[in-house]
Amino acid sequence: MAIAISPSKLRSKFDIRSLLTKNDRLISKKRRHIQEIEDNPPPTPPKDLPFKTRCRQIESWQQIYTAYQFSHLAREPSEDSSVSHEERTEPLNALFLTRQLRPSQSNLEMSVPGTQLDTALPPTPPKGVYQPSTHTHTYPAPSHIPMATYRLPVARGRVLPDRRAASSPDEIEMKRREALLAKEREEQQARKEEAERQARLKQQKEEVLRRFMEEERQRRASLEGELRKIAEERKRKEAEEREAEERRKMNAEETKRIAREKRIQETRRAQAWREEQVKRAKEASSMKERQRRQLLQERRAMAAQLKAKVKIEGNSRVVLTGWVTIQAEQCAAWKRRYFQLDEHMLNLFKSPEEISQPTETVNLKSVRHIREWREGYEELEGIPHSFAVEFGGGLEPWSMFADSAEDKEHLVALMSESTA
Repeated sequence: MAIAISPSKLRSKFDIRSLLTKNDRLISKKRRHIQEIEDNPPPTPPKDLPFKTRCRQIESWQQIYTAYQFSHLAREPSEDSSVSHEERTEPLNALFLTRQLRPSQSNLEMSVPGTQLDTALPPTPPKGVYQPSTHTHTYPAPSHIPMATYRLPVARGRVLPDRRAASSPDEIEMKRREALLAKEREEQQARKEEAERQARLKQQKEEVLRRFMEEERQRRASLEGELRKIAEERKRKEAEEREAEERRKMNAEETKRIAREKRIQETRRAQAWREEQVKRAKEASSMKERQRRQLLQERRAMAAQLKAKVKIEGNSRVVLTGWVTIQAEQCAAWKRRYFQLDEHMLNLFKSPEEISQPTETVNLKSVRHIREWREGYEELEGIPHSFAVEFGGGLEPWSMFADSAEDKEHLVALMSESTA
């Protein structure tokens, strides 16, 4: 199974010292091989390098990946890709180092303008012109490429002089000319496409104008036909409206005549009804007056009987006693009180046992009227044996009700005698 390890991990895991074993022969061969390459000291670790130096090494390593993708090594398994150094039975004899190579050194064909390889590689941009990277990964991706485990990127000082590659002035000039030719071809192609686009636009505009003229002609013809139809329809509607207007006037006059006669009849009926109501009101008023006078006479007679009875009994002060429930001065609560009525005062007590000091006292001379619920006190209609007492001097009326009809008649008769 192939093992893919990132370059940063390879630098730390496959250090020179980690490859040393107890085999003296392997150690001596490795030392001799390193000394044959170069006696210079090893480069500084990547973490101690300046930022620009690390960026150059990373860019060089990425270019090595690009060259590796286009070579046959990316499509053929490596001898060391499926077996790790721990599983080897034979000792390692050399440590292989890699760097960026020219096409001739990386098993790639020379880039010839116009060939398949030349079209696959991105063109060299002119000097001073920035172009974004258009590199696309090919299968397999760099992180999954089966590669030799011991090929590490190192500084140029550790590579043999005969393996170094440098661009010559001729190559630079050739690349510059190729870039100029490619730019001229692109400009020529762009001019050709622009001319074709302008021709297409002109043809489209002419076609649109032709269609517009045809549609305008059809629209005008259709509009003229519609205008003729509208004129004929308008004449027909005007004639119908004149006839309808004449009929409407005749109907309106007939309706007015009928309404006028109806109003006259309703006025006559209303006048008769009002006269009847006035007559009935007068009769009801006279009847109420007769009833009031009759009731007043009856109450006076009853009051005289009660006073005579008190005198016979020898009590010259208290005329009537009993219980009454009172709601005074817009108070929402009803109060049940024990009362004592004499010829001038109505004294109210909490109970018969507490008659030394009355809680409330009513002077009978201040009473103006005693009203039934029919005389403007409809809220007392649902309360049996109820009545209202009106006072002079702007005082609020009191609402009262007795325990029985007899108690109510006796109390009202005695209080009404003083109001008369």
